[in-house]
Amino acid sequence: MNTYLRSVLVLRPEVHVDPRTIPTWRKRWTLTLVTIFAIIPGFCSTIYLPALEAITAELDSSSIMVTLSNSLYMLFIGIAPIFYSSISDHWHIRRSVYFFTFVIYTIGSLCAIFATDINVLLGMRILQAVGISSAWAIGAGSVADIYSVEERGRPLSIYFAGSFAGPVLGPLIGGFLVEQWDWPSVFWMLFVIGCILLLLIAFTMEETYRDEARWNALPGDDEKPVAKRTMNPLASLALLRHPFVMISATATGLAFGGMFAIENMIPSLYTTTYGMSSGMIGLTFISPGLGEIVGSLFSGHVSHFFLHRAIAKRGHPIPEDRLAMNLWPAAFLLNPLAFCLWGWPVQLNWNVWVSIIMFGVQTFAMVQIFNPCLAYLVDAVPGRGASVTAAANLVRMIWACVLSLIANPMTEAVGPGWVTFLFGMLNLVWAFLILLLKVKGKSMRPDTL
Repeated sequence: MNTYLRSVLVLRPEVHVDPRTIPTWRKRWTLTLVTIFAIIPGFCSTIYLPALEAITAELDSSSIMVTLSNSLYMLFIGIAPIFYSSISDHWHIRRSVYFFTFVIYTIGSLCAIFATDINVLLGMRILQAVGISSAWAIGAGSVADIYSVEERGRPLSIYFAGSFAGPVLGPLIGGFLVEQWDWPSVFWMLFVIGCILLLLIAFTMEETYRDEARWNALPGDDEKPVAKRTMNPLASLALLRHPFVMISATATGLAFGGMFAIENMIPSLYTTTYGMSSGMIGLTFISPGLGEIVGSLFSGHVSHFFLHRAIAKRGHPIPEDRLAMNLWPAAFLLNPLAFCLWGWPVQLNWNVWVSIIMFGVQTFAMVQIFNPCLAYLVDAVPGRGASVTAAANLVRMIWACVLSLIANPMTEAVGPGWVTFLFGMLNLVWAFLILLLKVKGKSMRPDTL
């Protein structure tokens, strides 16, 4: 208990014991905190969606500028973690990174409340993204700190379930807030959430950074000199030069980016095609949210089963074991098919339930791709979980930004059916590269990174 209190109260505490040996209740509380943190980036993104039409009218802005404010939010959620992961890995800290970045997010939320110009609001959305992105930048690293490879399948699935719960909660709450108190109420709520998170970090979160060189050292290794690395914020980007990292990162980017583009297409399409209100549009996000949460928990159990089966056969795990059986039907069938069956029913004015259900199928399939690929990267680059996660996150958010920006103009030009058909085909083509990773991944990975 004294070690726990000392870790909570000191800005940069020294970790005296292997974080993987701390009591179970402390592991569970750390996992709970990082899962809560993981909810907020997606929540902050989609709580804004029901307000797009109101913001366009009240701030007298073009629809493309309002869409840009959300697309740039996602882009900076990809850019900022590059710096946070480098800081975390260089200074061996997690807790302080969370705290100071969440201060930035909270300030951005407060200032957005009083924005009277779309350019100001756009700037505050970027500030929010720069702050809250640490939750996705080092969250997987925090889980890897306290759980070994054999244990972390289920904890990672819980963490990823948190990141996927945010997008479903956001539109539900956002639609209600916009209808009752207009769009600034959205940012009031985000500001209050930021304050609560800061209190949780300040008074209940301990430092868990695990120095692999120290805790994995063999007897006598402590007598050998350890080369000190200079901090290089762009070092994590160098990981993208390895094909196995780029293939995995792009796989998650295409699946996630297509989903995010659909989220940005829904408000205008459901309003014009089906005459839905902000509150009703928010309710339609229950389907994709359930797909993400159920998919993440399912993926975690499947990953755990196949990893331990591989250990029983081989005696030890390899990163490719993370690319389990649930990935292949999702990558080759469910994901591309669900994209096609979301856009065409809307374009042909079929019953809205078809697209609602298909969006849930797409998000379920997306998670079967997303979770194994990210878990694979964390295992394939030991000791640099935060860095490789940040690199993959940047690729993913670039795709989210690009696909969401082109989605609405393309929809106006050719209709949503052809737009989501394009998304489906991009994902299908990339599925063959994931298969290559499963077969040849071991030879593609260098011995040291």
